[in-house]
Amino acid sequence: MGWGIVTQQGAELWDAEPVFKGDSVSLRDKLMLFFYPKKFLLYRYIERDIQSKQKMGHKYRILDVGCGTGAAVIDMKKLFGKQVEVVGIDVVHLQVDIAKKRLQKYGVWAQIDWFDGAHMSFQNDSFDAVYTSDVLGHVEDVETWLYEIHRVLKPGGVLALFAESALGDHAYIRNYLMKRGLNTDPHKQFHISLFSKDRLRSMLQAAGFDIKAMYTTVWATFFVHPDEMYASFQEHGGFFMLRHLNAALHWIKKKTHPYSTAAAELYSLLEMLTVGRWVESQGYIILARKEKVSRLRRL
Repeated sequence: MGWGIVTQQGAELWDAEPVFKGDSVSLRDKLMLFFYPKKFLLYRYIERDIQSKQKMGHKYRILDVGCGTGAAVIDMKKLFGKQVEVVGIDVVHLQVDIAKKRLQKYGVWAQIDWFDGAHMSFQNDSFDAVYTSDVLGHVEDVETWLYEIHRVLKPGGVLALFAESALGDHAYIRNYLMKRGLNTDPHKQFHISLFSKDRLRSMLQAAGFDIKAMYTTVWATFFVHPDEMYASFQEHGGFFMLRHLNAALHWIKKKTHPYSTAAAELYSLLEMLTVGRWVESQGYIILARKEKVSRLRRL
């Protein structure tokens, strides 16, 4: 169905295909992750933890919070193997149903359940890792949500998270447009919890997470992903120079797809690993561990 599709009931669906579609994951398949920069960093962080735990014969469990239609669940099962258990939860019943069918299609077994978006029906210290991507910005009560993730993680468990941002000081073009009445966020009606880099860092630390790394993605969105702004520019009709430059970049990227898309994603990864440590823009890759006692109040 695609990304960001809105149903008649008003829910936003995220129907992505898994990266790994074969029966096994080859070296070529693993190299493909370089063109999925968010997944590359998040999966790699979890994989390193798995490798350290498996040396001790540890049974490893991963929770995918906001699993959508199951793409990351399928990827992690294929990438990490049958010895790793993956559980997915989501707030949209339709996505849960699609995820269960999608897992059957790709020959993967994993538990997929619905949850209310706040309280997770798992015991304390149940999982070695929590994976969650493009979810935090859609959560109404972020403090309770972070508390629950902290609660279900084992001591020392890892959190691999991507969150959209409130746009920082370095998002020059987006901020310029926003101050003049043009919001280029294609999912603005569903992004209800967006924070600055410092604010999100503080919230995670208050929830009891020790942040190991925090990368920004993507600073050069206007040039790298013109398709994300195209509809907003066309609907608004103003900003003559920027609108026509965006239209030209969008046309070039569309005509040269998939090569331009692959180059853009590879650039995004390189940007994250370099200037992404310091700038603030579209979103954040956060790699953390449960190290502290949560200071959030149980509701």
